[in-house]
Amino acid sequence: MLNTKLISKIFGSLLLIEALLMSCSLGVALYYGGSDVMPFTWSVVVLIAAGVAFRLLGLKASNALSRRDAYFVVTTVWVLFTIFGMMPFLIGGYLHSVTDAFFETIGAVIKFMISQCRHIVSEIA
Repeated sequence: MLNTKLISKIFGSLLLIEALLMSCSLGVALYYGGSDVMPFTWSVVVLIAAGVAFRLLGLKASNALSRRDAYFVVTTVWVLFTIFGMMPFLIGGYLHSVTDAFFETIGAVIKFMISQCRHIVSEIA
């Protein structure tokens, strides 16, 4: 049985971290006066709302994370990050297809994860 309260708490924390990271892109857009300020602003607002909602669902959750819970969290977070990460593309009208936005975003997420894995492996070796 999955510990749904703890999983919700983790999802909320990770979505808030993604909102913080997307805020960096928003800051760059504001600094350079880019046309993508509003897509990033709305994406950050939606991420914060979703993150807070998940955190509230996970209030008073025990911190006992099983292996099954961990596998579920990792798998689902990849999908959640991709779904929320494709919002600026769609809101800004840069990509007109959900499929194009999904694959553009998942490509970036995978590239980032692989680069982090390589960094971790090089630190261990």
